[in-house]
Amino acid sequence: MKKILLFLFFIPIASGILIFNSFAQMGEWTWMHGDNFINSPGVFGTQGVADPANKPPGMYETCEWKDNNGNFWLFGGFDFSAANYAALWKYDPGINQWTWMKGPSTTGAPGVYGTPGVSDPANYPGARTNGACSWVDTSGNLWLFGGNGYDATGVVGQLNDLWKYTISTNEWTWMKGPNTANDPGFFGTQGVSNVANVPPSRKETSCSWIDNANNLWLYGGGEAIGRWGDLWKYDIAINEWTWMKGANTTNPLAVYGTQGVAAPGNTPGGRWVYASWKDLAGNLWLFAGNIGGVTIILTLNDLWKYDIVTNQWTWMKGTSTFDDPGNYGAKCVSAATNVPPARMENRAKVLDACGNFWNFGGYYSPGYLNDLWHYNVSANQWTWVSGNNIPNQAATYGTQGVSNPANKPGAKRGSVAWIDNDGYVWIFGGFDGTNCYNDLFRFVPDSSCASSCIPTPVAMFNAPNQICPGACISFNNLSVNSTSYLWTFAGGNPNTSTDVNPQNICYSTPGAYAVSLIATNANGSDTITLNNYITVYPSPPPQGITQTGDTLFANQGAVSYQWYFNGNVIAGATDYFYVAQSSGNYYVVCTDANGCEVEAAINDVLVGIEEGGTRESMQLETIHNSHPDSYRDTIQNGNTR
Repeated sequence: MKKILLFLFFIPIASGILIFNSFAQMGEWTWMHGDNFINSPGVFGTQGVADPANKPPGMYETCEWKDNNGNFWLFGGFDFSAANYAALWKYDPGINQWTWMKGPSTTGAPGVYGTPGVSDPANYPGARTNGACSWVDTSGNLWLFGGNGYDATGVVGQLNDLWKYTISTNEWTWMKGPNTANDPGFFGTQGVSNVANVPPSRKETSCSWIDNANNLWLYGGGEAIGRWGDLWKYDIAINEWTWMKGANTTNPLAVYGTQGVAAPGNTPGGRWVYASWKDLAGNLWLFAGNIGGVTIILTLNDLWKYDIVTNQWTWMKGTSTFDDPGNYGAKCVSAATNVPPARMENRAKVLDACGNFWNFGGYYSPGYLNDLWHYNVSANQWTWVSGNNIPNQAATYGTQGVSNPANKPGAKRGSVAWIDNDGYVWIFGGFDGTNCYNDLFRFVPDSSCASSCIPTPVAMFNAPNQICPGACISFNNLSVNSTSYLWTFAGGNPNTSTDVNPQNICYSTPGAYAVSLIATNANGSDTITLNNYITVYPSPPPQGITQTGDTLFANQGAVSYQWYFNGNVIAGATDYFYVAQSSGNYYVVCTDANGCEVEAAINDVLVGIEEGGTRESMQLETIHNSHPDSYRDTIQNGNTR
């Protein structure tokens, strides 16, 4: 009697995902990544590969984005020696890891422009800093304009080149503007787009917006001897700039008009502007900046709104004077009299889910700031939320990954900020007048402070939910606004998990089983329980093989069959019987109406030899769930008669 064998095998499952979780409390800072010392050289690692050790160098005035998947991006910036970078970085807050994505790890790299409008793996903008504009379009592409840095020939100066970075291809495209520095630009006719229009070269131009029609906007900035007060719109669809508002000469004076009242003649004037937002109604806002030069610092704390439909500015809040000390009021208490002190280089700004503004730090005449402010658009009120109300305060780092009421970023200017999908505010890097930083802090807003807006978590998931006995499956977490998870799997092994996307949850017993998920953030929890969500089909009936002469027979009753010889599929052998053509090892995979499979094998089949009888198989005892293309690497040989 031949020894007939049945084998159990499974589809390989992808490896688990490392998720970084940290203890956090509302109203507290957490030092999440980077160094707690000055002028770090960073760790670039391998380009395109995330690693816990990776980190950008200590940098000042980088360019930032948040992509549609919630990842944070950085480009450029300069270190304590004033050396500029052209490296592009990505940070994944879910795993707390940086990835060096593109560009050289060295400083001072000229731009590689390629052909206008044509992406290429070799392209990248030259090393730059000093307030380049950044946008994310509705397709998720990252856009970059201007700044101070290196052109195609290595000349250092103000730039007016426009670039697009496509995340899916990891490629830059030079879209518009010259590849040389210090270009005078071309204004054309105000309000009329033209292929020849291009803003003059400029730096400190981080006041940028993208409107509801997917157009890119920018305001102001500086050149060698002056400050711009012009407003520009770029239409992605036609690749053209339009000069929309403001003077076409440098150093125009502000025209404030009446606070809260729009007027055609109002203008914020020429300035290096450093904070900008778009409200939920589509209006464009800017706050503060410097109208002086490098040696004469004249800072502002005025807040402006621009209505795209009426093409008019409104002075909304703050003073019309220079270097105003502001009024902090009481921490976490909103008041009409509150206003941040005048400041510049306060690029670290975000918009929360409620359409309110957040702004961190900057510089004004008495020193560097580490205060965090919240502006409620509907109430037209500022609230001092966190940080100090006196300048030049050092950071308190605490333990990395652990929040503490005493933690805080240090006072600095030229930091950048993001807000994550949970409504948490993140601050990176900056400059304290002497040193540069690469520290990354996270702030969890307090829902009782300043009408903070942490969205409510919503638990959702899906998974393959009609399976065969022995199957191991992965769950796809579709929850939003959540930071931690607790799964319960009735009938599963294991039966609980705290992973974001649990994998290798195995079910061996037929039946119907519930799955429950609790999704949590600092604002609460949401639970979803789906009863009878996982259906494990009954085991297929046992299979066997009998041999009569050269013909091999499987039990009838399956929906489909596939025969194999010496580990290889036999093309066209899909009936319940097969006439063996050669001596060797055979097996058959039989599939029932539910798609569940059972397998039987017969080894040492002899073909063309009269054996005088029927060879009957042993009863099969093991059922498996798999696919024919998952055939095992080896087959055990049976005992010869």
